[in-house]
Amino acid sequence: MRMITSILVALTFMWVGVNDTLAQGLHFGVKGGVLGNKASVSGVRDNIREESLTGFQVGPMLQYQTGFYGFAFDFSLLYAQRGVKLTNTSNSRSTDIRTQSIDIPIEVKWEMCISPMFDLFLGLGPSFSFLIDKDNWGRELAHIAVDVLDKDLPSMGWRSTEVGLNLGGGVKLLNHLILSCYYNIGLTESSRYRFGNKHDAIDQIFDGNVFKSRNKYWQLSLAYVF
Repeated sequence: MRMITSILVALTFMWVGVNDTLAQGLHFGVKGGVLGNKASVSGVRDNIREESLTGFQVGPMLQYQTGFYGFAFDFSLLYAQRGVKLTNTSNSRSTDIRTQSIDIPIEVKWEMCISPMFDLFLGLGPSFSFLIDKDNWGRELAHIAVDVLDKDLPSMGWRSTEVGLNLGGGVKLLNHLILSCYYNIGLTESSRYRFGNKHDAIDQIFDGNVFKSRNKYWQLSLAYVF
């Protein structure tokens, strides 16, 4: 009985020690930033020009310092708004097409300590995006093709989930303030639509029978970890 009690006490101290170690490496924070989106759009005619559209992201984050050669993990839960501007060069009409989503980037970071108050880091990891609201591609594109909107045009097959890859780095100041710059490469399409019979109003916009888009964007973010 005495041996069992001793073992239980030892296991309890070990569990408390492990939890304390994990807690010391765990930091909560908040993150916000701007997005410069350059969607890759195919299936439109040459007279449709794509331009970057500035969006934003904001939300909580969780960072875990492993203590192993400067490696750390970042998890974020972000509300994001991004989009693309499309201009019809033949009539100079343009439209902004935006989406709203919940983004969950997961990053592995390697931090290089330059001084006690200044670190450099490189980061890499997947990003999962879940669509919560969007503009209607078809309706917006018809607006830059003709004067009259057709409300029955399709929404062009928005995907409910996207997967991307974040690459980048940044600096950590005073052990709390993080300034980072990442580029997201879309690994999956953000929308895809196959036409049956194209509407007269948008036939001058689309080239072929399949329209698709893929997001690619820069992220400039500022975070504070507690």
